[in-house]
Amino acid sequence: MFRFIVLGLLRRGRSLHGYALMKAYKGRTGVQMSSGTFYRELQNLVGDGLVRTVERAAEDDARRTPYQITTRGAELFDRWLMRPPQLALGTDDELTARTMFLHEAPPETASRMIDFWKEELWLLGKNVERDRQNELHRCATDCEPFSILVLLLARRLHHVAGDIAYLNELREALDALRPAPASAPIAPARAVHKATAQGIDEKRPRPRAAASGSRLR
Repeated sequence: MFRFIVLGLLRRGRSLHGYALMKAYKGRTGVQMSSGTFYRELQNLVGDGLVRTVERAAEDDARRTPYQITTRGAELFDRWLMRPPQLALGTDDELTARTMFLHEAPPETASRMIDFWKEELWLLGKNVERDRQNELHRCATDCEPFSILVLLLARRLHHVAGDIAYLNELREALDALRPAPASAPIAPARAVHKATAQGIDEKRPRPRAAASGSRLR
């Protein structure tokens, strides 16, 4: 599918080199890819007759070769764009692959993993929302009426929220599989008081290591 993304970035008839394509892709999706990835795909597209090299402008960097879509490439892209998408139903993502075996793990391990995954998803959601707010501010500052990136980031937030909801449902289902704990014998009042004090102390937040620069609190 990546070839169609490259063709789409060239579809308006502009001549772009790999670095410019990389910047255009990041501007639309917020995802950083190497320019080498684009150059490799451009070479494949040239070999298939879907893209051709063109003469660079005198002021352009001599190390960068501009590319332009061909008529055949434009027709192929248009057919792809109009074709119904093949939607994945969550069978090929890592969270699905991991959680499909979680019911076979010890209950304590499963609970810890769910807590860890939820924390990672929460941090991811914070970063995505930060990027969305930055893009909204940029659009307002530059007076841009539309940004596909704002909508794509909102879509990612919906995916994160859906994954967190899924993990909550998974925890409930796993808890339902566990046998009910046996009734504990009644302890003396002094022992109950001591155990309660210890339980409260155990629930106090423990100091955590400083988060990395990419994690926002």
